[in-house]
Amino acid sequence: MPKSRHTIRYRLLRLYCLSFAIISLMIIAYSWQMLSFEKKMTNLENVHALFDNVLEMRRYEKNFLLHAGDSNLTKIILYLKKVEGNVNESGASISQIAGQAGLQHFREALQSYKAIFQHSSPTTPVNPGQVRLLGKILANFTEQLLSLQHPRIRHELKLIFYSYIIVTGLFFLVILPLFMIRVKNILQRISFLQKAIHDLANDNFTPIPDSKGENDEVSELLLAFNKMAEELNTKQNQLIRSRKLAAIGTFSSGVAHELNNPLNNISLSADTLLEEYHTLSVEESKEILTDIMIQTERAGKIVKNLLDFSRDKAPETATLNIREVINPTIDLIANQLKINSIWVENYIPADLPAISGDLQQLQQVFLNLFLNSIQVMPDGGLIHLKAEEEPKGYIRVNVGDTGSGIAPEHIEHIFAPFYTTKEVGKGTGLGLSIVYGIIKKHGGYIKVKSKINVGTTFSVYLPLAAADQRKPRI
Repeated sequence: MPKSRHTIRYRLLRLYCLSFAIISLMIIAYSWQMLSFEKKMTNLENVHALFDNVLEMRRYEKNFLLHAGDSNLTKIILYLKKVEGNVNESGASISQIAGQAGLQHFREALQSYKAIFQHSSPTTPVNPGQVRLLGKILANFTEQLLSLQHPRIRHELKLIFYSYIIVTGLFFLVILPLFMIRVKNILQRISFLQKAIHDLANDNFTPIPDSKGENDEVSELLLAFNKMAEELNTKQNQLIRSRKLAAIGTFSSGVAHELNNPLNNISLSADTLLEEYHTLSVEESKEILTDIMIQTERAGKIVKNLLDFSRDKAPETATLNIREVINPTIDLIANQLKINSIWVENYIPADLPAISGDLQQLQQVFLNLFLNSIQVMPDGGLIHLKAEEEPKGYIRVNVGDTGSGIAPEHIEHIFAPFYTTKEVGKGTGLGLSIVYGIIKKHGGYIKVKSKINVGTTFSVYLPLAAADQRKPRI
């Protein structure tokens, strides 16, 4: 069953909706807490008003008991009404704080206190001890209310504060990591694509593994890129094969001439042996047969080199000694070199560390460089070969010639596809481009130095094989 496709936009929208839902719940919770706190603050204000009214009432009570005038009685009655109003207005909240029994006890004491002053007259004096006792009960109750309400307010404030910190912290601890994981996943995969595009510009057509198991726009982009990279790799291999065929066509006449020499020698030796068989001694017959065997081996070697080079097979990486790459390539163009009066100085030591690569493709590299050198030396010259180990894990192979050289303004373009300095019809501009691509694919690089009318030297840098694979074959 194919995996369902969830776009990046869909996933970000889902994350946004989750964030919006959590924030909405947080706002509702905070609003409820603030309304509850506002209600408690109103209750606290009412309790303070009740406490203040009781204290004022007791102040006038004291003056009344000291016979400070009838006006104090009027004030006491006034504040009694205010206290009753406070109790009636905040009865429910007082009941929650002090309990229903405490509220009922306060009401009874308040009614008794009120009855004393309502029935007070010059002929009916009040009982000071009873008044003071009831007043003290009323004051103690309101003071107790305040002492109970203040911790509740402080607790509510702490609850609001800590719940805000905890819930907000949890929100960021949950949502931000989810968001960062999603963004990191996308950016990481895009960075792979960016690196692959950079490698593609350097002729490295390596597909990008999408190990995340996602099915989104980035996956489609990676899939399209991998398909393009595979097609480019196929086209480059086809181009290498076509250039190989072109190279074979270039030196085939030389190979045919080179092959004709041992065949002529074999034919002459066979005719001699056939005509003079009865007159030749055994030793002379063996000598002729030995010469036939030598010439046969020589012809076989020429054919083998040509077959090895022209064989169409999939690229295969192996551990190689640089001499087994270059020497057979020189043999392929040996007659071409003779015809053009070109000498080869081969200073490649046998004890160099092994490299890792595809034999045919690396032979294609040096064959293209040799053919370029032959073409720029129509009147003969010298090809100088030198190889040595570099300190950074490479083998450097210099291919130098004594040709006409390359102008400085052309050097930076010579590896570009279809760029050529040769006359029209004498070059496609693909030879050095293929050289550059093959070397890059092998993890190496190439440099060039040239001077007009002095010559050109190409320096090919190829990475050494892994330490456990360095068993050079000579």
